[in-house]
Amino acid sequence: MNLGIESEILEFKKTTGEINKAVDNIASMLNKHGHGTLFFGISPNGEVIGQTISSSTLDDVARKIKEAIRPMIFPEIKTEEIDGKKVIRIDFSGNEKPYSSFGRYYKRVFDRTEEMTPEELKRMMAITDNSSYWENNLTKYGLESLDKNALKNYYSKAISCGRLDPLLEYNEEELLTGLGLYENGKLTNAGYYLFSSNKPVVLKLAVYLTDERINFSDIARIEDNIYNLIGKSFSYVKEHINWRVQKGSDTSRIEKPEIPIEALREIIVNSFAHADYRAITENEIDITPTQIEVYNPGEFPSNLTPQMFADHHLKSMPRNKVILNTLYKSKDVEVFGSGLKKVFAYCKLADIKIDYRSDNGGFSFIFFRYENNKNVTPNVNDKTSNKKIDTDKLVLNLLKENPTKTREELANDIGKNIRTIQRALAKLSKEGKIKRIGSARAGYWEVLL
Repeated sequence: MNLGIESEILEFKKTTGEINKAVDNIASMLNKHGHGTLFFGISPNGEVIGQTISSSTLDDVARKIKEAIRPMIFPEIKTEEIDGKKVIRIDFSGNEKPYSSFGRYYKRVFDRTEEMTPEELKRMMAITDNSSYWENNLTKYGLESLDKNALKNYYSKAISCGRLDPLLEYNEEELLTGLGLYENGKLTNAGYYLFSSNKPVVLKLAVYLTDERINFSDIARIEDNIYNLIGKSFSYVKEHINWRVQKGSDTSRIEKPEIPIEALREIIVNSFAHADYRAITENEIDITPTQIEVYNPGEFPSNLTPQMFADHHLKSMPRNKVILNTLYKSKDVEVFGSGLKKVFAYCKLADIKIDYRSDNGGFSFIFFRYENNKNVTPNVNDKTSNKKIDTDKLVLNLLKENPTKTREELANDIGKNIRTIQRALAKLSKEGKIKRIGSARAGYWEVLL
């Protein structure tokens, strides 16, 4: 029996030994038509030749598709018998294009699969709201699963920076609805991942003793929402990088980080804003003696690089538009589309080497610590090379950056409770390092050292 010829929605493969090419074909058909069918055990001319199928064959095919295709799809995979010969049939569909296979994007041209050019990919992304399906879908969770402190802290921050109009009276439902995160009594996916108390996002943190990343001096696995994890990530990195002492314009001493804080903040926020939350995901920050690597489970657009966004006026390609817009209103995201330009500019000014790579459906941005920082005095806070900066020091550094920060903002940035922050502020005041100017509500901290 002959099944005919291949088409834009039909592909034949002789055996599952061609599985890697097969998933490329699947991605191409999804990008062109949103559905398709692929057979294993059929020659390209349509002749049924059969496929050896063991107890694990279908599971192996399903696992490979799950690993390769992004966003994830849920195909129907089954065994069929044609003319007494066993074949594998895969029916698939999806409406969240563009789809990638092993980090690359493909198009279907009749019975051929070809890689998209950067221009073709940009056009597809421009006409496809690839975040609307996932982000705006409603969850089963209502206000009872809300992290109320995180949302209220976000609201205060967004109001204080002038990017969100204040409500006549603070109301969680009204705030979330206005942000597009709540509808019909339920949180959207975007709202759930941003502010849920169910801790839907996982962040892995580690400080390794060597670049081989075998032994570590500190390791943690934190589950929380996106908003809280941004602050905890930033605090963790600041605790574990080196700071150097630099004289100010007068007799004051200013501590400077080995890597520009603005660049670190931008990459950390981007790692959460552009992650792919439609699969099992974990963000990760790894610190070694020579590198700081920030990883997120979200592919960078194929054939494009961060350098291209830094050098040219390319439009932003957000994976999660609603999440990104929410973080913009709290000024966690400064300006749309300019983040990578800022990172490259800050690092160039500080003579910091950077790198990036895509692998296994994720993206890593890497800051190099020592090779270009030979004049940095390591660990000015203590003689012990791996000692963390204490809470008092972190509070002082944050107030140097922004003296208007509230106790709540400091607690969120550092990952401590408000009582701990209050003790640190009292201690710093008693030591003459800071002084409160104005009221508790409308004043600011003057840093005296």
